[in-house]
Amino acid sequence: GVTVHLVESTKKKATFLSEAARHIGAPAEVHAVRIEDFVQNFRERADVVTARALAPLDALLGLSHPLLQKGPIGLFFKGQHVDAELTLAAKYWNINCTLVPSRTDPKGRIVIVRSVERR
Repeated sequence: GVTVHLVESTKKKATFLSEAARHIGAPAEVHAVRIEDFVQNFRERADVVTARALAPLDALLGLSHPLLQKGPIGLFFKGQHVDAELTLAAKYWNINCTLVPSRTDPKGRIVIVRSVERR
C-alpha cells in the first residue's frame, strides 16, 4: 500500500530508475522533473522526505519545506561536515531535528527533521 516517488531531472537516469523499479516490481513512480517543479505540483501527503547528495542542508530544507510542512519527517544523509551544515541552516531555519550515525559511513550522520520553519 505504499508508493515511493523518485524525482530525477536527468531523463537518462529517470529512465533507468523506471526500468529498475519495473524489473523488480517496486511500488515506485518516477518523476522526470526538477525537484522544485515536483514540490510545487505534488498534491499528496508524503510520510517521509529524503534526499541523497542533492544540496547543503540549508538549501535542502528550502527545497523540501513545502512537503515537510504537511507533516512528514525528513531523513537527510549527510557527511562529515554535518555540524557546519546545521550551523549554517540554523541561521535561516528553526529546526527540530536529531542526528543518528550512518551505518554505511563512519563519518556520516542522518539528520532526522521532525519540523522546520523559516526564521
